[in-house]
Amino acid sequence: MNSQLPIALHILGFLTARDGEPLTSDVMADTYGTSPVVLRRVLAKLQRAGLVDTKRGANGGNVLARDPRRITLRQAYESVSDAPQLLSRHPDGEGPVARALATFMNEAMGDAERALLERLETITVFEMDAQVRAKLSATPSLPSP
Repeated sequence: MNSQLPIALHILGFLTARDGEPLTSDVMADTYGTSPVVLRRVLAKLQRAGLVDTKRGANGGNVLARDPRRITLRQAYESVSDAPQLLSRHPDGEGPVARALATFMNEAMGDAERALLERLETITVFEMDAQVRAKLSATPSLPSP
């Protein structure tokens, strides 16, 4: 699974919560706990996919390019994926057992991949944001030291 997906979902969720108000990549990187450089790489992929826009200027920052009800988690995954498949493929080994095992594993991984992509297609960024907000409001805050 692509390690950039959680960062992409953080970006999309954070921008959804901002409701059109621009947000800088430095602020998003700080809240996620990652380097601004790493976050900007993911942000660039989301921009190329048409999911995020950048506004320049004094009050600039990043905003969603589309309504979050029209962005699926599958689109988010595909925007940051460098490989055509989610799960690793097993190379054919030497000998009949290794080849048979590779064929079996590739079929099983292909089935799992299709199921995951189908599920990601059914969840919008808007729905993700609503569920995350609900979990945050249900979680008691830690007492101050």
